[in-house]
Amino acid sequence: MNKDFIDKVILDSLGLLNENERQELKKELLNSPDEDQKLVSQMNNLVSLFPKAINTMLHDVTPSENVKDKLFARINSTENSFTQPVKKKFDFVFADSDDWVPHPEVDGIQIKQLSYNKEKNYAMLLFKVAADTIYPSHHHSGAEECYVIEGDLYAQGKLLGPGDFHHAEGGTDHDPLYSKNGCMAVLVIDTSEFE
Repeated sequence: MNKDFIDKVILDSLGLLNENERQELKKELLNSPDEDQKLVSQMNNLVSLFPKAINTMLHDVTPSENVKDKLFARINSTENSFTQPVKKKFDFVFADSDDWVPHPEVDGIQIKQLSYNKEKNYAMLLFKVAADTIYPSHHHSGAEECYVIEGDLYAQGKLLGPGDFHHAEGGTDHDPLYSKNGCMAVLVIDTSEFE
């Protein structure tokens, strides 16, 4: 792994690459060995800890009057960042993060929340299902979408495998779901079914 690649990974993790540089790095990563891809994941995880570390270090530090004056002058200026359009927030959930929770009703299923958008009324979840697990019949208040990443999932009499997709419209009743060998799937559901 060359130094230029490592520098780009670090700069990308810090959000300091422009869009063209980010696209170049993405292309490089597609053809990179697993170790390089793991390095990117580790770097992103490390950088995500920076704000917490800085906050911890500064917890007992009081800024000088000079710093406070500059800060308030900036806040009160007409060209401050508060008058600029707010940039969209970026969230990341990394594969090696340990934020799986057991399903509240079904043994053999673990859930990782990927996103939750109350305004647009959807939640995106990653489901890890153990072999021989049955999810009971259920009613859909809103639409449900399921994309199988690995393993097998039987839904409505159909066998779904990696890359297969299933949509259930709101107001429908789902027969039991079953995984013979276990599976990993992404679900997009109505927020009312996740609360």
